[in-house]
Amino acid sequence: MAQPLPDFLEENQDVIKCLSLNTADALFSAYMMLSSDGFSDGLLWNGAWNAIEAAAALRSCEPPPYEAFEEAFEGQNKHCQCAEVGGQLFLDWLDAAGNRTTLSNSELVEAKQIKDAAIAEGIASCNWITVEGEAKTATYDIQDGSKPEWYIVPTLNTDCCVGTPSPPAVQPPPAPYIFGEPDADCGSRVRLLDSCIDRYGFAQNFYKVENNYYTCTGESVPDYYYWETIDGPSILYVGGTPLPYQLFCNPPHAYPHPHAAIPTSSGGGTSSLSAVTYTLDAGCTYNQETEDFDTKFTYDVEATDDGIVGLARRMDALAWMINNSGLIPYTTCATTKPKLEGEWVSTHWISDGASDNSKQPLRKLFRYRTKSDRTTKELRQHWKQLIWESGSVVVGHKGAWWGTPQVWALNEEEGKRVLRFAGGEAGLDPDLDGEWFVGSSRSPRIGMKGRMRLARREGDYWVSSRDGSDGEEDLSHDP
Repeated sequence: MAQPLPDFLEENQDVIKCLSLNTADALFSAYMMLSSDGFSDGLLWNGAWNAIEAAAALRSCEPPPYEAFEEAFEGQNKHCQCAEVGGQLFLDWLDAAGNRTTLSNSELVEAKQIKDAAIAEGIASCNWITVEGEAKTATYDIQDGSKPEWYIVPTLNTDCCVGTPSPPAVQPPPAPYIFGEPDADCGSRVRLLDSCIDRYGFAQNFYKVENNYYTCTGESVPDYYYWETIDGPSILYVGGTPLPYQLFCNPPHAYPHPHAAIPTSSGGGTSSLSAVTYTLDAGCTYNQETEDFDTKFTYDVEATDDGIVGLARRMDALAWMINNSGLIPYTTCATTKPKLEGEWVSTHWISDGASDNSKQPLRKLFRYRTKSDRTTKELRQHWKQLIWESGSVVVGHKGAWWGTPQVWALNEEEGKRVLRFAGGEAGLDPDLDGEWFVGSSRSPRIGMKGRMRLARREGDYWVSSRDGSDGEEDLSHDP
């Protein structure tokens, strides 16, 4: 059941998203997307990376490197469902502690093709064909483990069969993101559990928030789960005994993603199929003011009384969409988004008093790219001068090399003042380069008011840069 957005999530949802985009966690997200239902739809690892990159751009986070995905999901040891010559059969799974486990199930050049696989009552099974054409079955008791993946590693200097996807290498669950001091009953842990690609082409995550605040507030705050969506977090409270982890990563039993593709109906069974129009949104053209995409590509499939012909036409349409989704980053996006330059700077802010309807202060994260040569210490001295008023008006800037910085401010002028201050540090004039965009919140829980000052962390002002020229540690991904 959907619930009002908690203050903690209101203040930290963007920070959590950026934390989830570090390389290890993004690889886990891609694995969850692909191993859930991606292969049946023809989705390969580069499609998952495109969705993750689009989500990073939408939130002004730094995406993980493409090369890391290439190495993790392809690498030198390809994982095949069918080996061009022959190979060795393997089983990968996550044990109860979340550790990756691998087991060989054949001789070196014995396995040719995997026919199907299943898991029941902790027993993972696989029906496969040898290079001699013999049908075999492999089974193994993974007990309380999850996510079993069967694959063939082809023999040296050979490849997978043409046209067969490679399953992703199992990725271990990430460590939780720590806010405050949960071990001392005064903070939260956020666990990344599952990921999907929404109907807009963005990578969205499923989290569990574990709350421990009794010592500092005297109140028992319930744990909850939530999906990310274009419109913000969708809360799912779970009371009583915690549900098993597998519930949330096994698609037939998982809660439906709020922005999953809308199913279409067709009449006549296999004897006839109705007309349908497929729409492919260009993710990089998402417009925050209209909450829609400025650029769309459509493919019309006409109605037919011949079900086989209708299915073939739909498959042609899906092939067209898959092909074009791979081209969009190099065509449409390349012409609509400037090349990012400079290094990321992250600034963290806190209000003078408690936020609306909460005992906790309001917290904000503001990020942008800079071309200045200031050290981290100099950045802290620069930003501590600024005090600004937050509110319900979102003011942002796009179309320039410093990303898409935005801030929730009291009004349009206050928001532009903050971004102009950032531009003065970055070496960019937002009035001359790129363009402004202004919007407002339709929810009373978004864009709360507060006088914001630069926050402190471990006694120093909380400003961090991607590469500090003074050799200081990069804290841009810390909570």
